[in-house]
Amino acid sequence: MVKKPVKGNGTSRIRFIILEAEMPEGDLTQITNAIQNALRPASINGPRVPKAQVAMVSADDHDEQDVVDGDEADEAEPHETPAKPAVVRKWKPAKRKVVDIDLDKEPSLASYVAKYSAKTDRDKHLVVVAFLTEHRAELEGASLDHVYTCFRKLGWPSGAKDFGQPLRDLKVVQLVDQGKSKGTYATNHIGLDKVHKMAGD
Repeated sequence: MVKKPVKGNGTSRIRFIILEAEMPEGDLTQITNAIQNALRPASINGPRVPKAQVAMVSADDHDEQDVVDGDEADEAEPHETPAKPAVVRKWKPAKRKVVDIDLDKEPSLASYVAKYSAKTDRDKHLVVVAFLTEHRAELEGASLDHVYTCFRKLGWPSGAKDFGQPLRDLKVVQLVDQGKSKGTYATNHIGLDKVHKMAGD
């Protein structure tokens, strides 16, 4: 039996069944069930899947995670709230203060500095520490406040936000070392040589 194709977007299906069987007379139950199963249309959509599980599979397929059943989903741990970024506190240098120190007895700070041509801020710090190291040894090292006081005495600019940065730089290049007291500086022999060479500038 041949059916001509019909134009259109739909589909046509033809099933032609020939059944031939020998069985005891009156026993038609089995053959009837076989015919019904043969003629029943096949399920197009396939086996049903619980809606909850279908939803989970659809969502999780993109993340390549395991499928979670409805009961397990209720017990699953909630997503953790991302931690707040740590607050970075800006470092603020300590404010400098004028300290009691005799800078006028000979050799005075002014007469010592006048011999050397300290042009950069770093050289000025080096000269001041050299003066305190050579002629104010009772201090056992120059603190930042000592250096700040010298700058104020000489009328040099002293309002830098980080006044101690040049001294730390001098320590890095090993022109000054730590003094006898913690938090103080002392010019070493290399630093003193550099200062004395400034006299010829």
